[in-house]
Amino acid sequence: MTRRLIALSALLTLAATVDTSAAEAQAWIRDPGSAYVNLGYRVMRADGFYGADGERFDINDFRQHTLALYSEAGIVDRWLMATLEGELFRRSVLVDQGAVTGFGDLKLGLWTGLLEAPFHLSLGLQVGLPTGDPSPEADGDPASQTVADLLPTGDGEVDVGVHLALGHGFGYRKVQQFVQASLGYVVRTTPRNTPASLPPASDIRDQLAYRLETGIKIDRPFLDRLWWIVRVAGLLVVQDRNADTSTGVPRIAGLGDGVEYAAIGLELLADLGGGFGLGFGVDGAFYGRNVPATAAYKLSLTYERRP
Repeated sequence: MTRRLIALSALLTLAATVDTSAAEAQAWIRDPGSAYVNLGYRVMRADGFYGADGERFDINDFRQHTLALYSEAGIVDRWLMATLEGELFRRSVLVDQGAVTGFGDLKLGLWTGLLEAPFHLSLGLQVGLPTGDPSPEADGDPASQTVADLLPTGDGEVDVGVHLALGHGFGYRKVQQFVQASLGYVVRTTPRNTPASLPPASDIRDQLAYRLETGIKIDRPFLDRLWWIVRVAGLLVVQDRNADTSTGVPRIAGLGDGVEYAAIGLELLADLGGGFGLGFGVDGAFYGRNVPATAAYKLSLTYERRP
């Protein structure tokens, strides 16, 4: 998205007005009438999985395709912005064993600006809705239902997250830069239902969600249309991190209780003009529990409307 990042102070010679295109930049509250949409196609292929104890082990060929939406809309100047994100399409496949296709979970958010100087600080409330299917039916052969039980398209539960996001933009000579950090606590609830063929998950645990990112743009012909972004993001289980989850539903698809990871990502975002943008990114977990051990690649199309 494009952002107007306000400088720290006129006394700081390094400070400058910067336009960013970083997705999910909730530290900056959009102006009323302003909107941003990011539609991203993400694909991964894995032959490894981080188990409940954090150890990597081999699995059969696993593939996943998702079409995800992220959007922002400004409502009240500085004080209120709404967000909507989620998976419009999710297909998970264990090759030659089974596959599941369906709609994923959605997340609604409201954000308010707490500070605009010396940096941007906002507070957000996000509610995760169980619009995905925690106990899907298998595509094709009924014998693959056991595999389908391992590949839910949603976690089946409502969760509520409270987040703080901090951001700042600055520049020096021909280089513009922004930095942003966010931290949230996610309260999770018991899933509404689980596959009959597997024991129900118990003692659902809350999570901490975090993200740290920075991006630069160079004010040179052509390069001034590109943002180069690096980020670290993840989830951390709060209670009973080493609890035995062997009686719960396996989370091959990376959803549900006990999921945690730390991942690093790179992204290139290009301004195409007319409010449109194109992005390409890659990210992968260097640590995880109950998630695939692989890199994921994303191609995104963005659109921003200014009032």
